[in-house]
Amino acid sequence: MGALSSSHLGERQGQYLRGQTAAFLNHFMPYYRRQLAMTFLKQISTELTPQGQTGFQLLKSERPPRAVIHEGILTHLQGSSPKWRESYCVLRGNYSLEWFGSKEEQRRGDEPQESVALTGYTLVASWRECLYQRSSGNHFIQDPDPIMEPPLDFPIYLCHPFRQPLCLCTDTLESQDSWKSVLRDGIRRRGTVLQRGSPDAEAFLEAVKSYRQEKGSYGVDHLLLGTDAEILTNLLMRDLLPRLRATKPAVLRGVGSRRKWAWRKFLDDIYILVLKLISSELQNFHQGKEESQKELEKKIRPEVDQMLALSNQIAQKLQSMVCGPAESFLCQEVEPQLVWVLEELLRPISEGVGMIGTLLIHRIDRLLRNVQRSRVIAVLKEEVCSLGDVPWDLGLMQPCYQKAELYWHSLQGLKERFGFHGTRNLVFSAQDLMQQLMENAVYTFQQLSEKHVSSATRRRQVICLLEKVKGRVLKKLESDSRFARKHFIQEWLVQIFLPYLLSRLEVGCKRELHEYENYVFADYSHIITIENIYEDVVLSFLTQKVNTGMDSVAELRGFQLGEKKDGMAETCTHATLSTWDLESIPSPLQWDSDPCQDLLQDSHCEGGQEETERRNSDIFSTQWPPELLDKDPDETKRTVLSKGLTLAMDTEAFQTELLEMDLRGNGSFNEWGKPEESLKSRCPEQEPIGSNIQAGGIQAQLMADGIYSNVAVKSLHGRQGKGMETLEGKVL
Repeated sequence: MGALSSSHLGERQGQYLRGQTAAFLNHFMPYYRRQLAMTFLKQISTELTPQGQTGFQLLKSERPPRAVIHEGILTHLQGSSPKWRESYCVLRGNYSLEWFGSKEEQRRGDEPQESVALTGYTLVASWRECLYQRSSGNHFIQDPDPIMEPPLDFPIYLCHPFRQPLCLCTDTLESQDSWKSVLRDGIRRRGTVLQRGSPDAEAFLEAVKSYRQEKGSYGVDHLLLGTDAEILTNLLMRDLLPRLRATKPAVLRGVGSRRKWAWRKFLDDIYILVLKLISSELQNFHQGKEESQKELEKKIRPEVDQMLALSNQIAQKLQSMVCGPAESFLCQEVEPQLVWVLEELLRPISEGVGMIGTLLIHRIDRLLRNVQRSRVIAVLKEEVCSLGDVPWDLGLMQPCYQKAELYWHSLQGLKERFGFHGTRNLVFSAQDLMQQLMENAVYTFQQLSEKHVSSATRRRQVICLLEKVKGRVLKKLESDSRFARKHFIQEWLVQIFLPYLLSRLEVGCKRELHEYENYVFADYSHIITIENIYEDVVLSFLTQKVNTGMDSVAELRGFQLGEKKDGMAETCTHATLSTWDLESIPSPLQWDSDPCQDLLQDSHCEGGQEETERRNSDIFSTQWPPELLDKDPDETKRTVLSKGLTLAMDTEAFQTELLEMDLRGNGSFNEWGKPEESLKSRCPEQEPIGSNIQAGGIQAQLMADGIYSNVAVKSLHGRQGKGMETLEGKVL
């Protein structure tokens, strides 16, 4: 954002920044290479050890965001001599904001005038917070600069620790709200891209952690959000900032808003240059990484057993050194706070996930009502397809996401007590979990509906099968939500307490690690590191305390953690599904629950039928904001109809193949089957078709049941004595 030629960044400063960037990368890259090797060793050891079921039962959705998320006219402050200009703005699917001179330029595919990724930005209330975010004194009470004041009544301000602020404004309150919503979501999605990534991303984050710990910085903070290049740029900019402040050009010194703006523009130019240099170096590294991975695999695979055995021997030696100090710190400082922190982590994520379930139930019920009122297959397709937009509908999802923002207040004490500065990371992680659960639930409903409803030939069958699919998906959502929340809490308890514990052990234990380096063979030194083994040992002590704390909370809530059962029922992964018997699933018309009930129970452990039925009545109870849900005007009628459908479902004899749900077949969501064979079986409420039945009577019976399949009508051609065809989308 901005051009170097128009800034105060001269050639001498540019050369200095290139040197600092090169030195920074030379220091960091060895950490990255070691962590890639260590991660690869863990992957191979995992392949050798059977892992069993993953614990998740919903199908995993991999749907990417749209190419263009939001667009419209915005007025924004631009230039070294700031002026408000009207532009056509587009928020891309990679969560970068682009400016064009007009909508026509964007439609023609012209290059944007400016572009900025949303990583690291924060929505604030005023332009003063953008310019004076790190200042003190009387800067906040100065009279506003008339040129800096927005020309319209609905401003939007985003600040960044190292970049020029984004000062925008719209002409309506509705436009302001919609832009704020998509910008806030874009900041989150862009910031957590590595947390949803591959083992390579995990290795990079571990390398960043090791690099920072060597410099005395423990734990996560908001600078560790974004892509790998953006994270490294943030780290280098934080190191450079004191020197930049001390040596900034004289023209940038002072306290006026114009000079503050120029200073932010100066930082922005530096950020762009550093980001470009780091991105280029990482790109070169990744180009050669595939070849180095092949060489690494040749080294590790033949000797993986020896490497793992050596790591275990060193770990046993380190345990004797770490045990005493670690237990002392855990018992005196961590354990007294553990249950309180666990409870504070539990409440917001439980409420948010509860609202996810409530929202899903409402949307599926609305789909069922719309299908009941129509007799065309196109309506069913449209309704099921539109369900896929729910996880990306910010108006619907925002009330769920707001529950995660409760962490800002409930965990404030952790900053002073344990030095935890990762609340923003925690909030984003909780919101990502909510969105992924909704995506998976919707995707599973779509796949089941495609596979089974396509075989139904009458409207009553369609409704009954959709009700059964709904019940199955809700059960799987409840199971996945328990499993995901448990691991979310475990992960963040470690994120909060492990850095604190490592920092406390630094003097007594970490400084003694060099004595153990001679245990590592020279051939393995680039793969096995004492620091990694040491952290795993400390983590094992902390994990024991975390599990004890979770057991204590479970006991206080009146339930016990489940044991993993060998005969785990109806478990599926994202790769394959078991056969799901829909006939055994009742239609769940009402759901009453406590969202915190049995949270810590291991979700992949399912008990008997009584326990399953109890869970079905205890899933989601959080009240959804009524203004966001379109209520059915005739709720009583819907309830009566649903009861009637349940009774019909219990008495109607379907074909066996309609109930044997083999989901291993291929086909896309839009390819609906044509069940010619389904009419060969008899249903109790449909009389056998014989030569003495009049064609008009047959047609009347079909209209009463509301047949969805065009093929079903065409198959009667020879039996009625005259042709009868119906195009898709017309009433049958």
